[in-house]
Amino acid sequence: MSTVHERSGMEVVSAAPGGGFLPEGRAAGPGTNAAGRRCPGLVGMPFPDCGADLASPHPWAAECRAAKAMLFLRAGRYWPLAVRLAEESLDDAPCRYVPLCVSRALTTLAFAGELVVADRVSLEIAEEASAASRYAVMDDVTLIRGQIARLYGDLAGAEELFATVLHSKAGPVTRLLAVGHAVESLVEGGAPGRARELLVEHDVDGAIRSRVPCRADLLAARGAVAMATGDAERALDDYLASGRELLAQRVTNPALLPWRRKAALAAKAAGRTFLAAVLARQEQAAAMRWGEPRAIGCALAAVALVDGKGREIDLLTEAAELLEVAAARVELGTVSYELGVRLVERGERAKGRRQLERARALFTRIGIEHRVEQVEHVLREAGMSPRGQTLTEQEAKIAKLAQAGMTNKQIAAHLYLALRTVEVHLSRVYRKLGISGREELRTAAL
Repeated sequence: MSTVHERSGMEVVSAAPGGGFLPEGRAAGPGTNAAGRRCPGLVGMPFPDCGADLASPHPWAAECRAAKAMLFLRAGRYWPLAVRLAEESLDDAPCRYVPLCVSRALTTLAFAGELVVADRVSLEIAEEASAASRYAVMDDVTLIRGQIARLYGDLAGAEELFATVLHSKAGPVTRLLAVGHAVESLVEGGAPGRARELLVEHDVDGAIRSRVPCRADLLAARGAVAMATGDAERALDDYLASGRELLAQRVTNPALLPWRRKAALAAKAAGRTFLAAVLARQEQAAAMRWGEPRAIGCALAAVALVDGKGREIDLLTEAAELLEVAAARVELGTVSYELGVRLVERGERAKGRRQLERARALFTRIGIEHRVEQVEHVLREAGMSPRGQTLTEQEAKIAKLAQAGMTNKQIAAHLYLALRTVEVHLSRVYRKLGISGREELRTAAL
């Protein structure tokens, strides 16, 4: 199978005969699709730059809707058209059975905000690939499913999917991409120590020095760890280097990798306010060109935090509305927190409390415990004690099984859940009930 890193557009391994997971009795030669036609870009052809004139793309791209959708995604233009082309490509037998087309289409759908469709189709294709024993295809699809889970705010699920890729026989670039995505997911979940260990374990510094195709992703992941551990200057350097890699490849869409936004926040933390403002405004312009709500909402939030000029509350309010439409739970939680803090400071305590309570509910649902504690600290400091919380149906079910004496492993098997998911739910139960562990849970009222 041809493994392609779509942000860099570099083909790492040439397609092998029969590289797709084809229906029974069908086979494809090198660089052909399931119908036996040549699939552009599959063998020895680097991904072209997007160019300025997307109205008349490269002739080879016009033959494949998945390729054309990826061109629009990389350039950050024509969001609705990119979605339509990606969906159509996955409905057609040729593209649906060519791994490269599947990767391009699913990636486009995921980063265009069509998470429900991308999730459903990725599961269908994973089942088809499994039935055909095309495990290399499954690695790529699993990687995309991890990205979808992360965009959903299911950080525990994303971590499991990335770990599946790391423990598979995936190619080196696919594995490094899984490392980069796992690192950023761990940082978002409040585990920068584990993220740093993953960087060291997989020698990410060495991979960056060797200029692997996914260097931009690895630089961004390393920058995320630096930012989370207080080294804003190092984070800024890594984000800017990541941006240079992407710009050299004509990748300008902030939905794929929001390096300007992250660099702006790092620059602000490092005291470089002018640079922060420039980067945030550039991110806003790029997000507006793309037009997808998550990208615009995140960009507006960055402008509010580094260059609000007295309009911070208005910008954060607009960002929150867009992120709610996009169902971007992690980002919405962060924006709600920042908005709540500023409303309380301005004396609008009731509005501020509502935003802080929403942030706490989102962080609780996602399982980001350190952010829950951060919100509760702000509420207490403002003289607003956190309101009591009820257990969700799943939390209550797990808590009752734990009360009955089941171990975490037994609960996971009983409910068909991942062990990590059970652990996250139990930690939420303990915090909501104000208890320290299983001993106290035995006598707690659920």
